[in-house]
Amino acid sequence: MTTVAIVGAGIGGIYLAAHLGQRSATLRLADRDEGRLAEIRARGGLDVETAVKTGFSAIERVTTDLGEAADDAEVIAVCTGGTFQEGVAHGLAPLLRDGQTILLIQGNTGGALTFRRALDAAACRAQVDIAEIDNYPYSCWRDSPTRIRPIVAKRGLQIAAFPGNRGDAVFAKLGPLFPGSVLRPTIAWTGFMNANAMLHVANCVANAGKIDRGERYKFYAEGVTPAVGRLYQAINAERIAVAAALGAEVPTLEDWLAQTYGVRGVDLPETCRLLTTNSDGPYQATGTPSDWSHKYIAEDVPVGLIPMSAFGEATGVATAAIDAVVRLAQLLAGSNFAADARTLDRMGLAGMDAAQIKRTLTEGFC
Repeated sequence: MTTVAIVGAGIGGIYLAAHLGQRSATLRLADRDEGRLAEIRARGGLDVETAVKTGFSAIERVTTDLGEAADDAEVIAVCTGGTFQEGVAHGLAPLLRDGQTILLIQGNTGGALTFRRALDAAACRAQVDIAEIDNYPYSCWRDSPTRIRPIVAKRGLQIAAFPGNRGDAVFAKLGPLFPGSVLRPTIAWTGFMNANAMLHVANCVANAGKIDRGERYKFYAEGVTPAVGRLYQAINAERIAVAAALGAEVPTLEDWLAQTYGVRGVDLPETCRLLTTNSDGPYQATGTPSDWSHKYIAEDVPVGLIPMSAFGEATGVATAAIDAVVRLAQLLAGSNFAADARTLDRMGLAGMDAAQIKRTLTEGFC
């Protein structure tokens, strides 16, 4: 029974607790916002309703104290969103102990690099592993603060370690927690399967008028028109090309949706409609951004598209479509996202070419 501390009691952390509790993990849950924790603490965990039965995911510690959660945990799963990961690293740095594994869910693009750099900057001396997973294990409904109803279990989850040469040791610990997941050689595989960056930002930019007017539209079923589908294909072609320059093979968006959810329409707009309208469609619960501070922009631009573009520049792969979406998002949001942007310097890769970056991803920082 692995002891897992989950940092972040937003929807991602809650879904993860529901999943891991059903895997018999011993759980702790930490968040700096007591309002997110009180009802879960009173209940002692989460009810997880399925078509067959209702189970219970017990959580032994529910706390605002990061040290109380992390103490003696074998795995520390960071579920705060990409723009908060460096802050979590600084908070954890004096608390970590040798042998612990940090798992970023999700790493977005370059997450393990920035987390490692933040630990180093905070003078962390503990020998810990850092890993990423490319997605959350479930899509779910949250029927109440303590009741979760899974919609679909995602297939083909990828896990990678930084550095990549620690992958076998990391996967021996994490693999049993995520059945059906696969180990990848480096975080280029997980970081460039950042579907959120591909799906969210272009949709928001293309539907800017709806967002400004506060219209509640079906994000995928209505927001992905044929023109948006073409934009999706353009930025995804660049994502795949940059990943290949770093030695990673990542699927097209169409192939990823089919692999993960078992759904493929005649084109991307139809696929997105099916993913929303099917009885087990994972995008039934997808909300619509109400303003430009929403995470679909404020997270997926600085820790998704911007680092993809930066890797493209370093490897000599053009990212004109990604760059155009980034620039439009910056203008529409009124921000260049500099405070959170994962630049090559921030990821510890400044001045490196493709060969040097590939070596760093495998062997770590010198």
